[in-house]
Amino acid sequence: MGQQRLGVSAGARGAVLSLTRTLAKELGRQNITVNSLALGWIETSHSDQEWIAKNRERILAFYPIRRLGKPEDVAPLVAFLASDLAGWVTGQTISVSGGYSTV
Repeated sequence: MGQQRLGVSAGARGAVLSLTRTLAKELGRQNITVNSLALGWIETSHSDQEWIAKNRERILAFYPIRRLGKPEDVAPLVAFLASDLAGWVTGQTISVSGGYSTV
């Protein structure tokens, strides 16, 4: 989703989407898969807890699931994509965003 004052970030994210698809095509013949994740807000120990506490309700209004993500929300998908079970998944950008991208 586009947001004001984040043009550089939007450009970088768009580049990652394009690079993911391009590398998937280039490396597929060597049986190498390339995928990316489009993450929502993942709350970690590096997050500014004071700022989040002050702005939590405003932030959560953008998330249909009404909570911020946790690393354990992302890890199972990363493990799947790194496994042989995902051997036919390539060139994809998967949203792990608590529904943020549907808003």
